[in-house]
Amino acid sequence: MPDRAAAGLARERPLLGDRARYRPDNDYPASEREERSRLALGRDALARDSDDSAARGRAALGNEAGGRSGGKKSAPERALSLFMIAAATVALAALAVALAPSTLVISRIEIEGASSMTESELLGLASLRRGDPFFSVDAAGSAAALESDPRVASAKVRKILPNALRLEIVERKPAAAAIAELEGRDVAILIDAEGVAYAVASAIEAASVPALSGLRFEGFRLGTRLPDSLLPLLKSLGEIAASEPFLLSAFSELRVAKRARGDPELILYPIGSRIPVRAGSSLSAESLRSMILVLDVLGSKGLSDSVEELDFRSGSVVYRGKEDHSG
Repeated sequence: MPDRAAAGLARERPLLGDRARYRPDNDYPASEREERSRLALGRDALARDSDDSAARGRAALGNEAGGRSGGKKSAPERALSLFMIAAATVALAALAVALAPSTLVISRIEIEGASSMTESELLGLASLRRGDPFFSVDAAGSAAALESDPRVASAKVRKILPNALRLEIVERKPAAAAIAELEGRDVAILIDAEGVAYAVASAIEAASVPALSGLRFEGFRLGTRLPDSLLPLLKSLGEIAASEPFLLSAFSELRVAKRARGDPELILYPIGSRIPVRAGSSLSAESLRSMILVLDVLGSKGLSDSVEELDFRSGSVVYRGKEDHSG
């Protein structure tokens, strides 16, 4: 037994002495060489596992850091990004204008709202022509030129890329007609609800609206505005003409009678009756219906010859003749 123990210790000494000096593997018994090989393989696997774990850890930290930095930009970064986008947009727009080919010209012009004015008149006023360079058009200047004509109440010029224009016109509409001296001769002129005498009236146009008399113009020119005291009358005429124009057609003339104080009065001359009707400074569809009704009643009863005037200024009808009557 002591000899076998001593032999075992003798076999183990080389292993312990391996740290101090080099010994070829062939000098070891087969069993010891196999044991050393297993230990070496274990150390290599452990080293690989350790390297893989470290790599995975570094990757996880990198992903986390990237998520924190890429998920939400700081305020300076966002401001810089917005500035760069805006600068790029402006640069592209400037480049587009600078590089616009000379062949980019106006080829289509749309006109909306014009009924009495022709296309050639409007384009001449606005100094616009098909074939003009699109980017040279001054839309605001063209609209102002259109509005300089008394017939135009308002105008807009819109540019439609790449080669079109749209003219949006609001023409004045007649509320009444009057006689004025223009260029040395008396002519019928049209007046709108805003009190603007804007055009010379044709015979048909003058006959289609109420005729105002009693007006006196000095130095008349188209575009002249009537006094503000007449605006209530003109506005009411425009409203009646738009809703019930046949009521106005029952009267051949509306005479403006000025008073020393206050607003002017109106004297209406009906068609088919010799009885004038006095009214206030404005009219309504209801008041005109009442006038027409009273005139019809007087005519049907044969009283027209005995009545000198009907007065509707107070809201209730008063008729005057040889003796005053009210009803």
